Amino acid sequence: MSDNIKSCCFTGYRPSKYKFEFNRDDQEYINFESKLTTAIFNMPQSGGIKFYCGMAMGFDILAGEIVAELKRVSSFPVELIAVLPFNGQADNWSPRWRERYYNLLKKADSVICVSNAYERGCYQQRNRYMVDKSDIVLTYFSGEPGGTAQTVAYAKRKGKKIINIADFPLQMNFELPYVFD
Repeated sequence: MSDNIKSCCFTGYRPSKYKFEFNRDDQEYINFESKLTTAIFNMPQSGGIKFYCGMAMGFDILAGEIVAELKRVSSFPVELIAVLPFNGQADNWSPRWRERYYNLLKKADSVICVSNAYERGCYQQRNRYMVDKSDIVLTYFSGEPGGTAQTVAYAKRKGKKIINIADFPLQMNFELPYVFD
């Protein structure tokens, strides 16, 4: 990638925190996925872009899968970096989510693991690492407390640009509220 690389990380909820079913039979989910896809595909790519994905079930994995598709079709350099809080992150997940996790890991350009095993604070350490490395934070944040709220607050303190797709209108086509300078 060139010296003009921009970077973006993801933070959002696990599937259980959304007010809709996390599947393509739910119209609200279809709108959500469309907004996320549009936001990722409309990220400026001149000079290349790195995407940091925390590989959490839900928002992170979906965003990472969309980046993998962008990598496949883009004429610009696109890099997917999987940032794991610890080895074995997906060990206790459902088979469906584990499969998506491992398929996405195979598509990552690199994998960074902040801790060999689970330890208190490893998720926060992963989130801060991604924010620190990024120019922009792409999120779905509706005000629910938890890791996403903490990560968005940290990004604000660090002066990062934040795109919150929860604030976007429902129509399929929209303009991003921020583009790289």
